[in-house]
Amino acid sequence: MITLYGIEWSRAHYVLFTLAELDLDFRHVRINPFTEEKKPPDYLKLNPLAQVPTLVDGDLVLTEAMAINFYLSRKYGPEKLWVKRLDDEAQIYKWTFFAVTQMETSCVNLILHRKALDEKERKPELIRLAEQKLTKPLGVLNDHLADKDALVAHRFTVADINMAGVLSYARSGEFDFSPYPHVARYLEIILSRPARRNAETAQH
Repeated sequence: MITLYGIEWSRAHYVLFTLAELDLDFRHVRINPFTEEKKPPDYLKLNPLAQVPTLVDGDLVLTEAMAINFYLSRKYGPEKLWVKRLDDEAQIYKWTFFAVTQMETSCVNLILHRKALDEKERKPELIRLAEQKLTKPLGVLNDHLADKDALVAHRFTVADINMAGVLSYARSGEFDFSPYPHVARYLEIILSRPARRNAETAQH
């Protein structure tokens, strides 16, 4: 039995999307990254950083959301979420790391400082900085998606789960995607998938 630790609105939501796409049976232990409940000794043995998500699959204990998604896709869904050609596999890695290194911090800051944090803790200057930092990578992504609905190999893969997961923070943080119409269209397509909606409401 697969066990996933983490709450829906943490980075665990990237993994919940993948689990739903693969229709895998799993146990979901809802651990809130902003409370002390994630720090009992048993959980620290799994994840010494006391962060989420953490996946347990048999003897494997795996942290880092994107690594978990790569693992699940290759083990349980190579025909559905992975690719056969090495060139395409490299593109999966490229766009995933692009999302994480170029955009994730800014996307998270948008939702934190517009919605998630108490108003007294919000910093408007971080919102402005996040929007500025997203301009260039979103321009690159918009150009890439001008004639396609998926990032790699002209079909839906785990790269799209990873990218849409990151961008969903910005969308929830009221970012204006209108200057990037291809990204906006793409994001709507990916986040409207039935598995994504199921992942948001599933109880395991």
